[in-house]
Amino acid sequence: MCVAGAKNAATMAPCPSGRKPRDAGERLQKRGKLGTPAAGQGRARDSEILGWGRLDAPGWDPMWLAWSDRGLRHLGWRQPTVELHAIPKGYREPLLAYFSGSDVDLNQIAVDPIGTEFQRKVWDALRRVTRGTVRSYAGIAADVDSPRAMRAVGAANGANPIAIVIPCHRIVEAGMRLGGYSGGLDRKRRLLELEGVRIVGDAVQPGQLTLL
Repeated sequence: MCVAGAKNAATMAPCPSGRKPRDAGERLQKRGKLGTPAAGQGRARDSEILGWGRLDAPGWDPMWLAWSDRGLRHLGWRQPTVELHAIPKGYREPLLAYFSGSDVDLNQIAVDPIGTEFQRKVWDALRRVTRGTVRSYAGIAADVDSPRAMRAVGAANGANPIAIVIPCHRIVEAGMRLGGYSGGLDRKRRLLELEGVRIVGDAVQPGQLTLL
């Protein structure tokens, strides 16, 4: 599990190493855990997008949001070709507070991502990685009871449709290296530093570790 860290420091509990992730991912595929929608959650039954909006936080690149009647469907930096609407207060205010540096709990925002059963499990696990902490891909694999599926976890992390609110930027490589980020490494670094994580070079600097 993730361990809360002090401000200006990141914490991460050690995670067990596994066998080759390719093999684990292939086994999950054969079992139907990858590549197929979760039961009752196929695209035909997903709620419709009610609107798209542009979020302009001072000092940050604009972001585009989409929402349904169940929650936030999309949050990212790629501009869509759609008609824009006013962003509902329940999404706009906590996000603006976050970008201003406030220690706001973004888990108050309901989400409604579309994905496979396995992807949804990974995204749920990502939301349990708290501000000021980081988690490894191996750690998330253990959290979703698939300890050998690091590669599948990495793919689900990269497919995350709701940046920041589902905080895939808090996932780092083994050895506390930053690793990649679909929003760009500069953004990943800046988001982690906003949350109080200290980074030197391409590595997260741990504070005092509480191993649970």
